[in-house]
Order: sequence, then C-alpha cells, then structure tokens
Amino acid sequence: MSNSVKKAFEIIKFISNNQGRLSLSELGRQLNMNKTTMFRYLETLEVLNILERRDSNWYLGIELFSLGHKVDANSRIVEKIHPWLVEISERLNETVNLVGMYDNSALYLDKVESNRALQMRSQLGDHLPLHCTSLGKAILSCLPLVEVDNILSIIELKPYTSHTVTSIDELKQQIDFVNINGYSLEKEELEPGLSCIAVPLYIQTIDFYGGLSFSGSPDRFTEEKVRELSGELKKLAAGIITMF
Repeated sequence: MSNSVKKAFEIIKFISNNQGRLSLSELGRQLNMNKTTMFRYLETLEVLNILERRDSNWYLGIELFSLGHKVDANSRIVEKIHPWLVEISERLNETVNLVGMYDNSALYLDKVESNRALQMRSQLGDHLPLHCTSLGKAILSCLPLVEVDNILSIIELKPYTSHTVTSIDELKQQIDFVNINGYSLEKEELEPGLSCIAVPLYIQTIDFYGGLSFSGSPDRFTEEKVRELSGELKKLAAGIITMF
C-alpha cells in the first residue's frame, strides 16, 4: 500500500472524528507529522474538495459528501435489483451484469454468475471503458447527445484487442444501432474469447444511467440467441424501471 495514500486516509479519518476542533499545528502534533508535511497533505486534499478549511480549522469537504451519496444510491439500487438478476440468471443459466455510469466509465455494481465455465475477469467496483463494452455503448445510447459528444471528446479509444472499435464515427454508428434496436452487441472488444449483449437501463426518477448485460463465449451468441437474450434483457429493464 502506498504510504502517501495511507497517510492521506489517516488524516481524513482523524478529521472526520474531530471536525472544526483542530488547527494545522494540532493535527501535526496528533498525527506525529511535521508542520510542512501536514500542510502539503491538507493543501492537496483541500484542492480536491475532500477537506475544507474554515477559520484555521478543518472539516470534511463536499466531494466526500458527493461520493458518499453516490455509494448510498448505488447500494440501494443493487439491493432492489439483485433478486431480479438472480432470477433471470438461474432461469436462463446466463451470467448477468449490472453497471452504472460513473466518471466517464461503466462502474461494475452487481453480477450473478451462471454455472458455465467462461466468466468475465471484471470484478465488482471495476470501471469498464465505454467505447469497447456492450454495457458502455448501452449507457452512451441513453445519455443526452451533448453529453455523448463531450464524453467522446475526452475519453481515449484505447485498443484492448484487435476487435476494439477505435473510430469515433464507427462508435457513433454502434450507438445509433442501440437506439434503433434497443440493445448492443460486443464481440471480443475488451477481452479475447468474450462477448456481451447489453441493454440500457435509464431510471429517470433517480437520474440513473446504467446497463444490463449477458456475457459469454462469442460462438454461443448466434443471431437467434441474440434476439432471445436481448428480448429477455429488455423485459428485465422494463420491469426494474417500474420499481423506482
């Protein structure tokens, strides 16, 4: 573990228990750090809005509130949706995944594995790229066009495999495909030997942009299978939306 990260977390945790009661000198004394080093940490955390200084005392910043709110919202979403994922996974024997939009990526929120041999390497809490995953393209399809253009001007279209789409024009065509057909299909763009079918999950009442997908071997996803599984995902998404 990075000592700098560990020390920064210790400072944040200590301030959370002593908000408004400690100055720079007192913090240094309590945490056994010299004044210069402590100031450097506090200044950086203040710039990031993780800490806030008021009248020479220190408080938790607004960024922590924002992140904590998102964690709480995502936890509530997963809690409500998870039984639905279990049901469809067991019924179809498919691995089903749930992601939400976060920081120009698809944040892995939940997954229920099938008993098939092939599984995704991604774990809960991982950030998936938007441009080369079916889930990412599903999310892009339900975002406002202005936001999509802004995201595409920022993110790197990194080639993960020889199948990865690295052209903005081609990516926009695939987003249009999702808007027309209601699902996205990605074949070995992120991981060799893995394909995914996804549908958008936009929950307007809680301003949630996300996606649902099935993942598996490319040779399993025939045209007929894609129609079947995309239909199942669309019904799942529609049912979930009614809960919020």
